Amino acid sequence: MSVSAGVASTAPADLHLIRGIEQAQLAREEGIVSYTVQEHYTLTNTRFNEAAEMRVAVMYVKGTGKTYHVLSRTGPSFLQTSVFDRVLKEEAAMSGGEIRLAALVTPSNYHMKFLGEQVLEGRKCEIVELQPLRKSPHLLRGKAWVDAASHNLIRIEGKPTASMSFWASSPYVVRDYMEVGEFSFARVSHATSHSFLLGQSELVVEYSDYQVKLAEKK
Repeated sequence: MSVSAGVASTAPADLHLIRGIEQAQLAREEGIVSYTVQEHYTLTNTRFNEAAEMRVAVMYVKGTGKTYHVLSRTGPSFLQTSVFDRVLKEEAAMSGGEIRLAALVTPSNYHMKFLGEQVLEGRKCEIVELQPLRKSPHLLRGKAWVDAASHNLIRIEGKPTASMSFWASSPYVVRDYMEVGEFSFARVSHATSHSFLLGQSELVVEYSDYQVKLAEKK
């Protein structure tokens, strides 16, 4: 395997961990044929007295990406159109092909540095610093926690290196994962942002009822 930009200057002691993370990410991409999931969005903003909520049924198909079917909406129409509709559009656009690969936690997208160990939600984790190799709304400058044995993602947090169209300012993102079978899937995501015009915003996405189809092992 060629040495990519994210590991070229990394200490040898860290290479095993970084390559383990890369292998876990790529194995997930290869191993999942499709899945469905229910997503519940809740958006609060200090300029509005009422939260906006949306429930969505999602289907992911390898190579094609995600399709979204909105099940219900409540709350201010401005937040629905200016945030929720843009979120779904961008998530669908980046969920397949080269754009998806460019968002993975791999040495092709990040310079990673081992920071230490921590027990998180009862699991021994290794923590890595994430420094994106380019500007992108899908790459976070921050940290990731990975399972010490499987190298699956447990948590990732930080700020994107490029603005997201549905935020007035760059949000701080914390996303927790759970394992469904041998791979990790998002469990809950929090994004908080503050701007002079729109005030404080918090977007919470909860994921449930995963149904996963895996590729047949050779």
